[in-house]
Amino acid sequence: MNSMIPYTHWAYFSDETGARRCAQALPDFVTRVRKAADGHEWLLLAGRDVAVGRLPERHRQVEGIVTQHGGEYDGGEATYLGSGRPIADPMLIQDGGDDV
Repeated sequence: MNSMIPYTHWAYFSDETGARRCAQALPDFVTRVRKAADGHEWLLLAGRDVAVGRLPERHRQVEGIVTQHGGEYDGGEATYLGSGRPIADPMLIQDGGDDV
């Protein structure tokens, strides 16, 4: 049996419209779109639980969707609160900044 982990994918877009369209193409993810830290790009965070054994397949799938929408896929990470509690909402891993 594969253990499940909360996992968040990161992607950057040159415009908000592309980031939001990509988010809509990921309906089984919790998504957040906001201005990236540099202020020039848009960041899409897409999180959900995934079986550890399916992680490589999920990376390829999300990277393909991001690329189709004109974005740059920047990998991902397991997402946990400081207490070690897993989270599915990528909004919680970001310090500061409002959701756009």
